[in-house]
Amino acid sequence: MCGQKTEVNGHLFLHCKIATDLWNMFVCILGVNWTMPRTTFEALTHWQGIGKRGSKEDWWKNIHACIWWTLWKERNGRCYEGKVSSPQEIKMRCLGLLYFWCKQNLVGEVDSLMEFKSQL
Repeated sequence: MCGQKTEVNGHLFLHCKIATDLWNMFVCILGVNWTMPRTTFEALTHWQGIGKRGSKEDWWKNIHACIWWTLWKERNGRCYEGKVSSPQEIKMRCLGLLYFWCKQNLVGEVDSLMEFKSQL
């Protein structure tokens, strides 16, 4: 997707510049220390240890899936439709998707994306 390396699972979902930017955005929002794992399996395993919040706030469990879904959709848009989104658009799409998923299942009464982001 970034055109710098062969497109393999670990690079696309973890080490590509776009992927790293998304992971770093959520790490900063959560205020946690995070070292990027080598593989997606390690990322899933390590991410489970990130959740240090109460059971009402299990939304963080959706972040890795949200990042990966956003990256996959962007990759397909670039490969098959010639559409390239800016890094900011990708980040906003990922945040919007997390908001939508959480609003449907976990968060409950949050009226706007900005209110949701402030509660992260």
